[in-house]
Amino acid sequence: MSVMTEEREALKAAVADYLDSTFPIDKVHRIANGKEDVPAGEWTKAAQGLGLAGLVIPEEFGGQGASLGELGAVLQEFGRTLAPLPMLSSAALGTVAFLVCDNASASKPYLEALAAGSATAALALSEAANQWPATINNTVATQSGDAWTITGDKSFVLDNGGADLYIVSASTPQGPGIFVVDAADVQRTDLNAMDLTRKQSAITLNNAKATPLALNAQEQLTQIQNLAATLVASEQIGGADAILKMMVEYAKMRVQFGRIIGSFQAIKHMCANTLVEVEQARGAAEDAADRAAEGEDITLPASLAKIACSEVFTDATLTNIRVHGGIGYTWEHPAHLYFRRARSTSALFGTPAQHREALLVGLGY
Repeated sequence: MSVMTEEREALKAAVADYLDSTFPIDKVHRIANGKEDVPAGEWTKAAQGLGLAGLVIPEEFGGQGASLGELGAVLQEFGRTLAPLPMLSSAALGTVAFLVCDNASASKPYLEALAAGSATAALALSEAANQWPATINNTVATQSGDAWTITGDKSFVLDNGGADLYIVSASTPQGPGIFVVDAADVQRTDLNAMDLTRKQSAITLNNAKATPLALNAQEQLTQIQNLAATLVASEQIGGADAILKMMVEYAKMRVQFGRIIGSFQAIKHMCANTLVEVEQARGAAEDAADRAAEGEDITLPASLAKIACSEVFTDATLTNIRVHGGIGYTWEHPAHLYFRRARSTSALFGTPAQHREALLVGLGY
């Protein structure tokens, strides 16, 4: 059940104020078009000022010790603004992998660096397109004494243009393992991503030095992927929120045939239906995040949230373009940035079709 406490509302409001002032949509648009860069040191500033980088990292490692529910609320704000900072890639996906593996001695230096904002992490599980759950086909970890090395390839890695650490899955004689690899030991290639506001990469590992976080780790890999689907869903619902606001504001302002277009029944229905769908999906996303925070099995809630939020976000971006008419199709309008984000995240950590199949299997069909 979703719980929005006063503390969570206050955190969400503080993050919203920071993002609205630092990354207004016209600035994000210029960054996406390559006409402006993300301010140097902005992530470190956010880490130290708001504690965003270490939001869910335990206090003993320098983090804030917040729950996954709070992380989901913050991701909604990042989704709403499309802010090009590594909140999802590092503070969410990269960090929860360390927490799930629960290997304090190996994780300590990494978590301390992540909490301070002096390093970023990226989760590298997929080896091919539309692969969910991610399978390990050609990434192999080899042990020699106490040292491990990894050889293989990963793709569709969200690393915001380059992370300092990559959390990599690889096969071992003991079954699947989860390792940390320094970026200096990785060959990184930019992918031509549909989402202009967030970079993706393919990485190649050739006997790269690796630190094991967990061996015989199928259970941890499953848990990480369920959490990843839940966290992406949280970000998606923030994007859908922004789109709803955008279409309603335009419908209340644009005049056609002597009337604001929001007075026409067809436009009213588009806006009202989107509102209902967004609120239903929000419930699914927040419920999955809160269940994860309570330590419950979120296999089914994660799939439900990913289905609902992927479809609602995609539908909302298309409806928004229709409400805007011709201007909604132009490069200058930000509508396409949200459309691209919606299509891109729909395929991340399982498409709606893949999660529907998982739901049916989980329910015994």
